[in-house]
Amino acid sequence: MAAAEGEFRRLGKKELGPYAFEEQMPGDIAKLLQDEDSSNSLVGVVPNLVKLLEHDRDVEKAYLCTNEAVQISKLPNEGAHFCGYRNIQMLWSSLASTVPRLMPAKPTVLKLQALIEDAWDAGINDHGRILTGGIKGTRKHVGTSETEALFLSFDISCKGQVFSGKDASKQLLDLVEDYFSASKSTSGRVNRTDRIPIFLQRPQHSITIVGIEIGRSGKRRLLVFDPAWNPPSKVRSPLSESDSTGWRGQLLLRRYRKSQRYLGRFKAFETLEIDQRG
Repeated sequence: MAAAEGEFRRLGKKELGPYAFEEQMPGDIAKLLQDEDSSNSLVGVVPNLVKLLEHDRDVEKAYLCTNEAVQISKLPNEGAHFCGYRNIQMLWSSLASTVPRLMPAKPTVLKLQALIEDAWDAGINDHGRILTGGIKGTRKHVGTSETEALFLSFDISCKGQVFSGKDASKQLLDLVEDYFSASKSTSGRVNRTDRIPIFLQRPQHSITIVGIEIGRSGKRRLLVFDPAWNPPSKVRSPLSESDSTGWRGQLLLRRYRKSQRYLGRFKAFETLEIDQRG
């Protein structure tokens, strides 16, 4: 159903970032995005995370997403404005091997902008155009609504949820644990699953959840790909035994962990799960 303009208000810099009212991004940024290749994409990170977690004696249980997940980071000099698109690329890449209509495996940011506006044209979450004033060719931030519109336009079922208030972080962790543990082949201590990563929006930033771990103390941590950070050089190839254990392994894991304490800093989250039954 098409959105009625009076039901929604135009968002500003708090939600859309410093370029909330931009009509056209600078030409050098547009060219950088147009010429994007695979240099900011890394495959094989999930198997390395599995190895690191298997060597961490404090981990009681862990669940990780599909091995097809690709870690994608922002490009040098693109600025801190396209994290939402990088997370969309990570979900897209995880699905591309099983959903042929999503080829190529990683559309550019500019292509994603066009696809989201096409979804709005088709009446899918088209209130997004009112809220943003349009995103094509700009550095306006995008989030769960735009991500949902994109995947629904490809007939890929997905489920969005909102958590708010003092228990928001606990509710988020419960959702993630249920999502990954409900998959097949989850009888071991560290479990690889067939699950697609989860899009997570927290205030001012979005990241991709690739798993969850439960410590012997009962505390839980999210395992994430954060597009704001480049992968450590060590995970760019299969990890050696020495790099997987002790303080070296802990340093690598630290880059991928989001603790309960970290999550407790925020009182609102939005998630988007891909329904793999769809």
